[in-house]
Amino acid sequence: MVPYAPTCAEPGTHPPPLVISRDLDCIFVHQRKCAGMAVIAAFGIDKRDPDFHFANDGVLAPEWNDHPELVERCFTFAVVRNPWDRFVSGWGYCRSTRDRPIVDVLRRPPLEGHDYRHVTRGQSETLYRPDGTLAVDRLIRFENLTHEFAEVCETIGLTGAVLRPVNVGRRPPYREVFDDEARRLFEQRFADDIERLGYSF
Repeated sequence: MVPYAPTCAEPGTHPPPLVISRDLDCIFVHQRKCAGMAVIAAFGIDKRDPDFHFANDGVLAPEWNDHPELVERCFTFAVVRNPWDRFVSGWGYCRSTRDRPIVDVLRRPPLEGHDYRHVTRGQSETLYRPDGTLAVDRLIRFENLTHEFAEVCETIGLTGAVLRPVNVGRRPPYREVFDDEARRLFEQRFADDIERLGYSF
């Protein structure tokens, strides 16, 4: 694999901060409950650093549209996860949902803020442009995280990055959680993720 050649910053200019790394000129779209914090930690980015937040909501982030040339020139990537598995992880993580039955959460999901981003918002909403095309250069599968993250590191020329578990909670296997009604409601709400990301139950 040929290392990525950074070209984001023009000589003598100071571009906006990039989530993950200015030095490597890459942008990470932080899909919630998809090992995002582990990826960010592997790059050594602290939560207090402005780099932590730049364009981490992908095409929904103001920075994505305000700096199109910058985004176009940088290597962009994200991690995606089996939608049912991700939902169960978010459901058990968020305060507004963790003590409610899954069917109730699917009927009345969080509508804003932190819990909305972790439970209700589909993965494809941050990753696909309005015309339906994928907006990032590389999607990493959560189910093959270590191997595919290593490939991204090779692409951007990053050495020594180590993925360590962050915010890992105990939860039942998703197949044990979804009954027929929950599956029906879920597959209606998250049809775009299921189709675009190519997952099955």
